[in-house]
Amino acid sequence: MNKPLVLLPLLFIALNVFSQENYIKLPNAKTKSPTYILNKNIIGNQYLVENLGDSKEEVLDKVNEISVLKYKPDRENSDFYNLTSQGLILVELKKSVPSKTQSELNDFFGMDAQSDIYIDGYLLESKKYKIAIEGITEIEIVEPDTLNGLGNSVLNIWTLTKKERYQE
Repeated sequence: MNKPLVLLPLLFIALNVFSQENYIKLPNAKTKSPTYILNKNIIGNQYLVENLGDSKEEVLDKVNEISVLKYKPDRENSDFYNLTSQGLILVELKKSVPSKTQSELNDFFGMDAQSDIYIDGYLLESKKYKIAIEGITEIEIVEPDTLNGLGNSVLNIWTLTKKERYQE
């Protein structure tokens, strides 16, 4: 009699855990702001787009297209899946954006060129993405500990100000 009562809550817990998509993120990951991808492979932020000109018209003259991801892609068919937790905005600009590759950033900070990089606390799973230099507000080296479960040190690149990271 007690066995079904114990198994029933365990079943509900298991179904709940396995039904959710798991994003690979650090404990202090952003909570509300979307990720910006510029020109198909550069991670940036909204300020990079907003500061293209002095007026709204000047900004729009420098933008070819802005798209908002309306669906949740699956991990197998999307190299930006892990960045979609808080939404994704794709911006195609008429100009190039100064950027650094992930290996260049890792090398600059004295880390292995293939070390993982996190963007606003979310793992950047694809090595094809670059980071817009002007889009970086802070870079931190995150050391492994029991809370984050990392196996080695990684870079976490913030594209958001401290105030914007944890909006209610």
